[in-house]
Amino acid sequence: MDVVLGFLEEPINKDELTSNYFPNKIGGKPAWLDLGNIPKREELLCEKCSKQMSFLLQIYAPWDEKKECHHRSVFIFCCQNGGCNYYKAIRSQLEQVNEYYPEDAEERKYEEGYSISEEKYLVNRQTTCEFCGLHSKSKCAGCQKVNYCCKEHQQADWDLGHREQCKILKEKPDTPSDKLPSKKQVDFLFKEFELINETMELLDFPMYHNYGSSSGASGADQDDEDDEEEHEDDDADDVEIDEHGNVVKMSQCKDLMITKEITTNDPDTIKDFEDYVGETGKSGGFNDETFLNIKDKQLLYFRRILAKDQDQVLRYCRDPNYPIVWVSETDKQNPQEVPCCENCGGNRKFEFQILPPLLYFLGMDQQLMSTIDIDFGVLSIYTCENSCKKNSTYKNSLINEFIFKQDFKK
Repeated sequence: MDVVLGFLEEPINKDELTSNYFPNKIGGKPAWLDLGNIPKREELLCEKCSKQMSFLLQIYAPWDEKKECHHRSVFIFCCQNGGCNYYKAIRSQLEQVNEYYPEDAEERKYEEGYSISEEKYLVNRQTTCEFCGLHSKSKCAGCQKVNYCCKEHQQADWDLGHREQCKILKEKPDTPSDKLPSKKQVDFLFKEFELINETMELLDFPMYHNYGSSSGASGADQDDEDDEEEHEDDDADDVEIDEHGNVVKMSQCKDLMITKEITTNDPDTIKDFEDYVGETGKSGGFNDETFLNIKDKQLLYFRRILAKDQDQVLRYCRDPNYPIVWVSETDKQNPQEVPCCENCGGNRKFEFQILPPLLYFLGMDQQLMSTIDIDFGVLSIYTCENSCKKNSTYKNSLINEFIFKQDFKK
């Protein structure tokens, strides 16, 4: 089973994080895929506080097996008010032949000097707000060069530095952006990074560990549970997690077998072990039995998964047997309770998850962005298993998907 890990890098060329390059990115303004159907501000308001949500990240994830998914992106937005705990996922997709990109755009984007300048691909593209990147309604009355979705964002951008830029653009309209005075950083936008993908091989994970996997809570039909209970117990005694976060059978890898006595310096693991001893009254070393009975094996697995690649911020895998990484045994998403697709009524399946190291890169742990208060253990995103498209009578092609937020247990 292959899993794609996402890591952040400072962008070398920010042009490559724009729509023409079909980017994977964090922060900044969204690089919309369907440039003729860009959301309006009122479509991305928090349902709890009614404030506009900020763009968090986007992934480019085409499905080769479906013609209508030749281009496919998923966008994640969040409310910066941590008390709201409100996140939103939006799926967008296009066929290879479309109004906004040449058929060979994916190949051409690697060429030096690549750009899309043909009028037929530009004429139907909507303009976006200079401040937030959503659909714009009006232009700056002074320079006529930048667009805004509302007066609030026009005033905010003016105060951030457009006041100085506007004077120059009125006199010299063709001044390139890199020759204009820089603007102040805005807290509404997260710091922009490129999201780099790396594929790794992951061994299959025992189903009893993964109540939240897309294959179901038990991995077997109800009628088979009694027959397989003894077999599952045997499997439970024969597994371990290696240094890469992979799960292996101990009988197949003697070097990774839990020995009679285990030494560990991880304070959280020791605390779990001490809690286990306190609850059961058992004593002794940290051996195979106590490992398998630690009360929150999911949290232990989560820590081991991140131990090898501590900077990973995203894990992507559509394999139905992918072991979803949870931060707690409790409050996991039951796959049977994931809401059906609001467009076609089909089932939603797990596609990717966002991990808490992302918060570090955004500055949450460093208090660099004091007005922002988001937090999570893990965000798991479930999308339509058909990756359906809207009926042709709908102009807007964007489809909402489902996000499950799990927090660390306190």
